[in-house]
Amino acid sequence: MQTKVPIAILIATFLLILQGCGDSSSGPDETETTEVTGTVTAPDGDTPLAGATVYVSGEGANKVVAKAKGVSSSTLNAGDCEEPQESYAAYTCTEADGSFTFDVPVSSSDVLLKIFKGIFAFEQTIDISGGSGEIGEVNMPSASESFDGEIAVVEGAWDRMEDILAKVGFGEVETDESSSGYGQLVPGTEQFDLLDNSAPLFEDNDGDGERDLFNYDIVFINCGASEAPVYPSKAKTHNHAAHLKSSGDTEMLSSEDRDALKTYVEEGGILYATDLAYDYVEQTFPSFVDYYGSEETPADEREGIGNAEVGNSGIETDGSVLQDNLESWLANVDCFEGESCLNSDDTVHITDFLAGWGVIKGPHSGATDAVTQWVEGDVEWSGGSGVRPLTVSFEAGEGSVFYSSYHTVESEFTPHWRPQERLLQFLVFE
Repeated sequence: MQTKVPIAILIATFLLILQGCGDSSSGPDETETTEVTGTVTAPDGDTPLAGATVYVSGEGANKVVAKAKGVSSSTLNAGDCEEPQESYAAYTCTEADGSFTFDVPVSSSDVLLKIFKGIFAFEQTIDISGGSGEIGEVNMPSASESFDGEIAVVEGAWDRMEDILAKVGFGEVETDESSSGYGQLVPGTEQFDLLDNSAPLFEDNDGDGERDLFNYDIVFINCGASEAPVYPSKAKTHNHAAHLKSSGDTEMLSSEDRDALKTYVEEGGILYATDLAYDYVEQTFPSFVDYYGSEETPADEREGIGNAEVGNSGIETDGSVLQDNLESWLANVDCFEGESCLNSDDTVHITDFLAGWGVIKGPHSGATDAVTQWVEGDVEWSGGSGVRPLTVSFEAGEGSVFYSSYHTVESEFTPHWRPQERLLQFLVFE
């Protein structure tokens, strides 16, 4: 006759067997990590990159990568950074001084860091053998290596964004003080297309069936850019104050060209315009920024050509920086030769306003949240004075538009950074 074993004893015995099969001294496997610290700098090896994304995906080899065109930037209104678009093991954001710290999963002594800021991206393999994660400075390679895209710059009469790009790393800057081009882009070294007017952007010179505008990821239109090919009666003269305008005319680009520019941005393109080039913004995206003009014009309708060109010449202002990430970054970079870019009250000195510069009232009432105001200053214009936005941006679809009422300093060139040029540099990386 068989003896029945109580069920409670069977369960207890089974649990003891399971416990004996395991190692009671250890819990579940944990991934080993190493704290990695470093500082990300621009191609010049000196300028910190704030708000850059640093991450580890555990995939790929040491190569240059480009962030996909059309990924909307979350850094326009915040001091943090974008989340990587691919799967990742860990990521962090650089601080205002370019520094970063985060715990990285370790599977070997070599770890592939991926770094991007705006549309600039690169990779670097780091050695953390011995458990050391202090990697020091991580320098972005030359702009042409860290950016797999195309840039167009439309030359102007009073602005030279091409010099800003050269200082960033898209060309060489003349440092010979005896040269007539001192402090400017060395011709022929530019790593972008330099156009003498905007007409080629709206032509199909390569025969692919669409305007050549769509060949570029970024388009810069300088103040004083000749608009004669697209709007003959609005050709710029070399006298800023004598710039031709017609307050009753609202046609600069054709409706087809305006639609093309709008589509270009909405599909991921980035447009930068300064001062007199504001009409490219107003005529294409009228509902975002309220430029000086008629109070009777509805927000979604275009103002007359040149109506905002009422700013007084000879003025200077100490602009207030309105975004914390920009102010923090300015506190960590130098201007001129080792000087602070910020005044003692954390304002930024802006100069070289010429007669008839484009005046902004502010965001349109329905676009307050959509428009980022970066800098404002106490300025004067025909018939008035007061604090006005001087640098703004907004997102449209997958792309972005940046506008600045001031520009580079035409009166005296230097290979060093001026405060207002630092502002423009920051926006290039946004």
